[in-house]
Formats: sequence, structure tokens, C-alpha cells
Amino acid sequence: MLKQFLKGSSVLVLLLAANPSALAQAPEARPQTPPAQLPASPEQTTVSPEELQQFASVLPTLQQIGQTAQQRSIQVIEQSGLTVERFQELSQAQEPGATSSSPATPEEEQSFNQVVPQIQSIEEETVSEQQEVLQSGGLEPDRFNQILMAVQQDPALQQQLQQMMRNN
Repeated sequence: MLKQFLKGSSVLVLLLAANPSALAQAPEARPQTPPAQLPASPEQTTVSPEELQQFASVLPTLQQIGQTAQQRSIQVIEQSGLTVERFQELSQAQEPGATSSSPATPEEEQSFNQVVPQIQSIEEETVSEQQEVLQSGGLEPDRFNQILMAVQQDPALQQQLQQMMRNN
């Protein structure tokens, strides 16, 4: 349950918490837009210089929002008595058909169940904040995701983005 929620809403958050140069190294980061709507190759997505500049302008703010959310989530998990790694293991064990090599103790299960709604709330707030930033930056979330995919797949576009970010 939580893992699906996290995949759907916070992949963008977690990706943007990383260094922008990591964009090309994060193929699992396919935010919010269903794959059928994303272009199959970078040639199908033309990114204008203006759009790339908009992307570069909002990226630092999105990264900061993502980093803050990640820190808040870690704090909530650790305050529950779980480690982040154990929380992830328990989350993965919640998937249908999943088996755990180390089943949750009753205490871990209780902590996990108390943390999940808090993490979901943080993620919802984060996605909302990021959408506001995108909107104020002149980008729709779907277009941002298309540009993100193009940047991940096109080294020349990555270089242009890094240059723009250095100049901002």
C-alpha cells in the first residue's frame, strides 16, 4: 500500500532530492505520468530552450522541497523506533505475494502502522508544494516529467541543463 503510494507520488520528490547530475543515472525515476503517455525516445520530445530554462529555474526549489520531505520522513520513521532500512523491508513485505525473510514483530508492526499515515501526509504535502512550484514556474507536471525523461536520456540536454543551473 505505502510503497505504491510512494512510487506514484514521491519518486519525483526522491529524485529531485538528489544531485541534478544524477538525473541521467536514475532510470527508475519515472514520475507520476503513466508510461503510455511518455515518449519512447528523446527524439520524440523536443525541449525548447525556454522550457529547459523553466525546468532549470524550478529544479533547485523542487530539490529543496524533496530534501525537506525526505528528512521529515526519516525523522518520523526513526522516532517510531524503526530504522529506515527496516521500514523499507516492512513496506516491501506489504506487497501482494511478497515474503519477508524477517517477519515483523508485533512492536514493529504497530510502529509501522503508526508511521504509514504520517509518511503519506508528508508525501501529499510535498507533492502539493511541488505542483505549486511547477505551476508558478510555468510548467505543467506532465510537461515537467516529459522534460525530465528527455534530460535523463539525452547527454547533450543534460549538459545544457547543468550549464543553465550553474548560471542561475
